Amino acid sequence: MAEEFIDMKGHAPRELKRELALNYNLEQVVADLVDNSIDAGAQNVWIIYNEEEYNGSKSFFVAVIDDGKGIPDDKISSVMDFGAPREYDELELGKFGVGMKSSSLSQAKEITLLSKTNGGPINLRRLSSEVVIEKDRWTLIAKLRDHMDTEAISVAKRELAGLESGSAVVLEDMHKLQHRIGDNEHREEYLNAEYGHIKDYLGLVFERYIKGTSLLRTDGKEEYRQVNLFFNGKTEAHKIEPLDPFRIDMQDGTVTGTLSKKFTNIPLDDGETIHNIEMTIWITPNDKDRGGKYDQRMDRAARYSGISELQGIYVYRNERLIDFPGWKKILKHDPHMTCLRWELHFPPSLDDVFQLDPSKREVQLPRGLFEQFTKISRTSFRWHQDDEKTANHRARARARQGGKDKPKIPAPPPSSTSSSGSSSTSTSTATTPLPRSGGGYTTPSPTPLSKVTIKKLSGSITGQLFVSERTEGNALQITLNTQHAVYNEFIEAIKKE
Repeated sequence: MAEEFIDMKGHAPRELKRELALNYNLEQVVADLVDNSIDAGAQNVWIIYNEEEYNGSKSFFVAVIDDGKGIPDDKISSVMDFGAPREYDELELGKFGVGMKSSSLSQAKEITLLSKTNGGPINLRRLSSEVVIEKDRWTLIAKLRDHMDTEAISVAKRELAGLESGSAVVLEDMHKLQHRIGDNEHREEYLNAEYGHIKDYLGLVFERYIKGTSLLRTDGKEEYRQVNLFFNGKTEAHKIEPLDPFRIDMQDGTVTGTLSKKFTNIPLDDGETIHNIEMTIWITPNDKDRGGKYDQRMDRAARYSGISELQGIYVYRNERLIDFPGWKKILKHDPHMTCLRWELHFPPSLDDVFQLDPSKREVQLPRGLFEQFTKISRTSFRWHQDDEKTANHRARARARQGGKDKPKIPAPPPSSTSSSGSSSTSTSTATTPLPRSGGGYTTPSPTPLSKVTIKKLSGSITGQLFVSERTEGNALQITLNTQHAVYNEFIEAIKKE
C-alpha cells in the first residue's frame, strides 16, 4: 500500500494572531534586527524610534537602518518568508530564519524591508497584517498602499538614498508599545524609559562588537568584527556605549578590584567530538565601588529587575550575549552575591547541544557541563594575594559584598638603636601609633619610594585614565587605562618632562 500524504491546512489570520502575541520585549526585537545588520557586514547601524501618524491615528515606529551589503531583488522576498531555506555561515549571528518576522510581529503589525545593493534602486517588501487578514493567507506586497507611505518609510528611503548599499527594517502600528506607554501625564517619562531599555540592552548584548572583537572559525582562522550603533541620531553623542557585565576595566590588581578565575578546556562530549569549553568566574567590585551609573545601566538593560537579579551565568555565542542572567539551577539566588557573575562561551556548532531556541534568548546547559560547573562552584581558591585563606566563589563574593576584602598594610622596616654596646629592635604596623616621651604619639616613617612602575590595562573607553595606584615595597605602581581618549597624549607629555 502506497504512503498517503495528507496536507495540513493553516489559517493565516489565526497564525498571525499567535505571532502578534509572542513574548518578546522591544529591545530583544531590535537586537534581532541588529544581528541581521552585523551579518550583512554593516559598520554602522542607526536605530530610530519616534512617533508618527499611521492610518489616521498617532502611533510609534522603530526603524533599524544599516550600511551593509544589502539584499538583491531576487532574494528579498525569501528573506521576508518564514523559514525560507538558507545556509548560515558559522560566524553569523542569525540561526533559524524566523527572527525578523516572528520577533518583529510580536511588537508591530506592519513590517517593511527596504534594501539596495551597489548603488542600485531601493527594493521593498512588506509583511502587512492588514493584507494577511484581507487575503486570508500569508502574502507579501512589493508596492505600498497610499496610507502605508508614512513618515517612517520616508525616513528609511531618505537614509538609504545616501548609502551605496544597505537595508532598513521599519516596524509600524506597534500594538504593544501603545499600551505600555499610554496617553497620561507620565507619557514622556515612560517613553524615555523605553529609550533607556533599548540603549543599555544593546550596549550589553553587543558590547564585544561595539568595542571590536575577533571571532574564531573551526579551522583556526580569526575574523574581526566591529560595529557602531547609534540611537536617534548620527553624531558621537548618539552612539550606544558598550556595557560590560563583568567590569573587566576594574581588574587592576588590587584586592578590591575585579577578581576572576578562568577555566579552559572543560570537556563537553556531543556524541561525536570532545569540545573544549571556556568559562570564567568574575567577582566584580561591590556596589559601592562599581559606581551608581554602571548599576543603573545594568538595571535598565534588564528592565529594572533589580541589581541583585543580575547575578548568574552570562552565555555568549559568537561573542554576542544571548542568555542572562540566572544560575541554571547550579546555584540558588542569594541577595549577598550581587557581584558574582559567570561568563560562558559556546560555538554555533553546539547550538543543538545547548538547545538554542529560535528566539536566541535562552539555552539549556548540557548535563555533562552542568555537573562539571557544579563541582567548580564548590572548589576553593586564593582569589588575591592579600586573601588570608582560600574560599569558594560564593564565600568570596559574600566577603566582598560585606566589605571584608581589605588590603593588607605592609609593616615598616625594622628600626634599630644601640646603647652601651647593646641593641634593640621594635616593629609595628603603619596603623599603630608609637608612644614617645612627652605623652604624644607619632607614626612610623613610611618606606621611601625609589621607583615608579606603570601597568597598562586595556579598559573601557568610558573609564578613568588612572585606574589605580598602589605601593609595593619601595615601588609605586600606577595602572593606566590605554583605551582612554587622552592616554597617548598623557604618555607623550610624560616623556617631554
